[in-house]
Amino acid sequence: MKKKKKHHHSLPPRTAAPLPAPDAATIAKNAFITNVSHEIRTPMNAIMGFAQMLKNTEMDAKQADYVEVILDSGKKLLLLIGNLLDLSNLQMGKTDLHPVDCDPNALVDRIWRHYRPLIAGKNLKPVLQIDANLPIMIVDEEKVERVLSFVISNAIKFTNNGSVTLRVHLAKSGDDHPRLDIEVEDTGCGIEADRLKYIFDAFEQADNSMTRAYPGLGLGLGISSKIVALLGGQISAISTPGEGSCFHLQIPVGLR
Repeated sequence: MKKKKKHHHSLPPRTAAPLPAPDAATIAKNAFITNVSHEIRTPMNAIMGFAQMLKNTEMDAKQADYVEVILDSGKKLLLLIGNLLDLSNLQMGKTDLHPVDCDPNALVDRIWRHYRPLIAGKNLKPVLQIDANLPIMIVDEEKVERVLSFVISNAIKFTNNGSVTLRVHLAKSGDDHPRLDIEVEDTGCGIEADRLKYIFDAFEQADNSMTRAYPGLGLGLGISSKIVALLGGQISAISTPGEGSCFHLQIPVGLR
């Protein structure tokens, strides 16, 4: 039987230097996104507030289900608005880094405790492989967690059978610069070679037909690639259609 070919795509490593100034079209587009997002968020906060108040009143089972649908849908819409604003700020160079002392063991444990039940809930095997006793690292912990959450969520979303694996270790390159090395591997549908190079673009999915099977705007990997670039790191992907994908993150860190 002919072995399926693995396809690879990566973004070149970048330093954390400021991004080039956005052009007029980008400025106009992001101003529009920002204004519309704020206009939507204001009534959405009112809807969510009154729905929560309604939830605390006496209702029958059917009415309670209706309120849960309102709250769940509202949370998803607010998350989408937040992602659009994050993407806009990243494109405009308005996102700053906030390095802190980060315990990678605690960070991974927190993330895995959240996603492990979601993986198991799809009858997938959750696999965690992490170096023992990783040292305290100096890095923007919130942004690393955000990227990891996007990538793991994607792996769960596009995998219906098999496993989702998270690997974390500390690596050092030839110049002895330490980096947090992370892999998220799944046994999902995989990505065709001609689409793989576009997956780190905002609003892209590997195939337009996937939007029907796996709803979403394709913002997660687009935001992730920009955050990783801001951190001075690299993100890449290897994929085999029908067998799965592996996303590789390399993030420069300081050590205590």
